[in-house]
Amino acid sequence: MELFFNELSLEEKESIDGETVLAFAQVYQALRKYGITTCRIDSEDNHKLHQMIQIGPNFLNIRNFYFSFFRSPYESEMVEKKQNEYLEHEWSYNGRACIGFPLAIVLNSATLSIYDPDWNEPFIHIMKNGDRDTARNICTKQHVDIHIPQIQSNQEPELIECNLRAEDKEIVLRDDHGIDELTNFSKRLIRCPYVIKVVNSLPFNSHERKFIRKIREDGLIEIVLPWTDKGYGIVVKTTGRTPRETERIGEIIKERYGGI
Repeated sequence: MELFFNELSLEEKESIDGETVLAFAQVYQALRKYGITTCRIDSEDNHKLHQMIQIGPNFLNIRNFYFSFFRSPYESEMVEKKQNEYLEHEWSYNGRACIGFPLAIVLNSATLSIYDPDWNEPFIHIMKNGDRDTARNICTKQHVDIHIPQIQSNQEPELIECNLRAEDKEIVLRDDHGIDELTNFSKRLIRCPYVIKVVNSLPFNSHERKFIRKIREDGLIEIVLPWTDKGYGIVVKTTGRTPRETERIGEIIKERYGGI
């Protein structure tokens, strides 16, 4: 998923203050939690924005991610797939033609606006062929948490597979009760293409009835074998890059390996 820069938020601006730079940095950090690291922007606007930020205060807070975050042009493979839907309509905001808002609508994404009272709204109403339409807009880190979970919940995550063979995947378990059963289960589990390795054993969870005990950061999943008396369990490292991807991998693991 990629965001689209609201080019109208850059119009008539000659400089950017420290509060705006800080807002960019906070938004970027919030987006990274959801695996989003790209905002599409027009080449000319990209150059103008960079020049304004470069001479502004607190540039050190943003320069390390600026060039990886803002990418030109607007057009990408995903945009090209939907370009007819965009080109077949007339889009405007307060009588001004716009690009970022309609692309966000067509691609079920959101715009990124420069922090400003005029744009500090999570939803922006624009016109499509004379009728009102609504675009998701991100101006602060709070807007990220409003929009991104909703957008991603409606999308099937694109999972990546581990490039290791099952026999090359590491299994690390404590030398404790249940190690034989956990070893046998782990040898089955590492055949899953989304499992990288078994990280460790869990403390016993004799009262746990859920197979997937917890989804953690960095693609980690806690699994308990509820059919064992003491609730033996393991921590698994997966290829999940976002909480939604890891959650989906957990669902797949449960479907395939959640029974005796």
